[in-house]
Amino acid sequence: MSGGCWNYTNDSLANEVLGYYIDVDYGLDSVRHDKNYKQVIRDNPLGDPEISALVYDVFCLLHSYDWAESGDTDMDDYQRDVEIFKSRWFKKARKDQIREIIDISTENLKDNLYRAFGCKAETSSEP
Repeated sequence: MSGGCWNYTNDSLANEVLGYYIDVDYGLDSVRHDKNYKQVIRDNPLGDPEISALVYDVFCLLHSYDWAESGDTDMDDYQRDVEIFKSRWFKKARKDQIREIIDISTENLKDNLYRAFGCKAETSSEP
């Protein structure tokens, strides 16, 4: 059925709140999800990168449930996504969660500054 057990409200609200359509769940395309997750932190649509990331992940989890409930995937897929969500938000040490968000945010700042000054990022760590 291609989702829609909530009349696509979840995906529409994600677009309205965050500026992103949720079109992938954790397990089906984790590389794409991680890329989008990092972009949400960089864009910081809710004014706090941790809250922006958490809300994005909640929308992804809702999307996963929507697909499972609609028969596009199954509840085993949804339960796998629940575990991925819980391991990121409930099992990771607080300091590690904060460190990850800081690293993602500063990575973006560094890239922007290199571009602004017309420099290429150095790939080696020679003295």
